[in-house]
Amino acid sequence: MLDNIDIIAFDLDDTLWPCMPTIEYAEETLYQWLAQNFPRITDRHSPEDMIRIRQQFMLQDERFTIDLTLLRYELLKQLAREADYDSKTVSEAGFEVFYEARQQVSFYDDVLPCLQRLQLRYRLGAISNGNANVDKVGLGHLIEHSVSASELKVAKPDKLIFHDLVERFGVPANRVLYVGDHPEYDVVGPQNAGLQAIWINRENNVWPEHLQPPRYQISNLHELELLL
Repeated sequence: MLDNIDIIAFDLDDTLWPCMPTIEYAEETLYQWLAQNFPRITDRHSPEDMIRIRQQFMLQDERFTIDLTLLRYELLKQLAREADYDSKTVSEAGFEVFYEARQQVSFYDDVLPCLQRLQLRYRLGAISNGNANVDKVGLGHLIEHSVSASELKVAKPDKLIFHDLVERFGVPANRVLYVGDHPEYDVVGPQNAGLQAIWINRENNVWPEHLQPPRYQISNLHELELLL
């Protein structure tokens, strides 16, 4: 059993909802918007091209691995310049289209009922390397503090992003429990920062051999409630 916990903080993508369907929907929405408003871009690049270009573009600047918002902005600027459009117009309007679509998530079935019950006993937080917005996805009434890598310019598993959340709550780090799906980012990272951690393994993945096994593993948030 877990005890001495005041705060439970969660990863977002692939912990509270599946990530790839959300991103694929957002990228398809952006592509259709570009085709309608800036067709020279989509005339030059298929949806598959856009994914490949984004993956290659990310390698150009280490900041892009931390700040995915910056990545999307700068990529849209480049695509606009190549197609002889105004880069500021395309990047600002295009990112808003992507960003709003990116918030259209489909929660795992256990998420909302479990968070609603947990919020009656604990203060809840979130940390994400992505750019999901807890208010826009519909969790603002449950999540008290949320930290994103894009906002802080520091990404998991860096200790600083976990310490930032701890400072916002004003509690000792060891009284914060972090729950997430990524072995290094969401288990080893918070533990190195002094937090407690649980691995949520929704897809029955194999734990990496080079990492020390987690103390606790769950497959859904109902199991978290049982541990608590």
